[in-house]
Amino acid sequence: MKHSKLTLERELRDLLGTGRNVRIAARFYGFDGRGGGSLQAVGNEIGLTRERVRQIVAAASDWLSTARPVSPVLDQTIAFVADHMPAAAGEIEAELRFQRLTSGLFRLEGVIKAAELFGRHLPFSITEVKGERLVHARDITPVDKMIRIARRVIARWGMATLSDIVDEVRKVESGVCDRKLVVSALACLGGFHWLDQSADWFWLSDNPNNRVLNRMRKILSVANPINISELWAGIGRDYRMKGVSPPKRVLLEFCRQAPGMRVNDETVKAEPRVNSDDVLSQIERDIVHLLSERGGTITPSELKSVCLGMGVNRETFYHNLVSSPIISRYADGLYGLIGSVEKSGRGARLSFQEHRLGEHS
Repeated sequence: MKHSKLTLERELRDLLGTGRNVRIAARFYGFDGRGGGSLQAVGNEIGLTRERVRQIVAAASDWLSTARPVSPVLDQTIAFVADHMPAAAGEIEAELRFQRLTSGLFRLEGVIKAAELFGRHLPFSITEVKGERLVHARDITPVDKMIRIARRVIARWGMATLSDIVDEVRKVESGVCDRKLVVSALACLGGFHWLDQSADWFWLSDNPNNRVLNRMRKILSVANPINISELWAGIGRDYRMKGVSPPKRVLLEFCRQAPGMRVNDETVKAEPRVNSDDVLSQIERDIVHLLSERGGTITPSELKSVCLGMGVNRETFYHNLVSSPIISRYADGLYGLIGSVEKSGRGARLSFQEHRLGEHS
């Protein structure tokens, strides 16, 4: 066989030599394409003791490590993998077979072992995420750390872009953060959902603490249904949301995918209704009761006087005035329950940017 016709399996078997021990060593190292096995597993399969398998593979290892044999197909395979990462290992293995570098699906763990034995530079590693094997460069931020950072960002902002994740990773890690690998790693998670793939917006539905979803439920407990513009502005009142402002189309898609939400054009409705006692703090419930009694809107001085008279301390009062998603500030100087001006027709609502933390008076 000419070298151009050699497959990786054939090349590696030929380098091991001939005889019964070749099959044993190939099985252990993964040179047969099956990914390798433990001494005990190979011994059980072949019908030998663990110690005898160890002796056979030790002899093969000594020879291969010393001889550093020429292995052009292995070198081609390593280069091919490096050119196609990051990607799922299964995708690369299928492509190796399609390109006829391997005769069958050859697990890349065998390639890694061969490179180690033959003294080849190996530019890639394999990390398993939720049962999916990902192939990536060796000098990058660990995949599990990328995922932890992504979960932290989603918990804080509810949704994010890939650029958000890459930026956050680079703040804490000096290694390379591969954008494509971030996508591959997140896609392995069961809760990964695109909100706008063209703009890289996504969220993780399996994150139990999602700030946007929590604030949406607060809002819908007092205004159900609500226009997406009101919902968007109410979410943005939280100072912790500073730095992220999803387009309304992205927020609408989030509402379509979020549990317990229904979207009709630009109107969002909670189904079933959200019980305010389940989602609002005590002071928020008191404010709802107060504003409901006064027709839904009130001047800041009146609201402050009543709240302080109820025993609410100043810091808590101002925090809720600025940040609570159920309170809105209107252009005529009134505060009220979110959505109340739409119902009463009194005044115009301030924009999202105008009532962010530090900009209220």
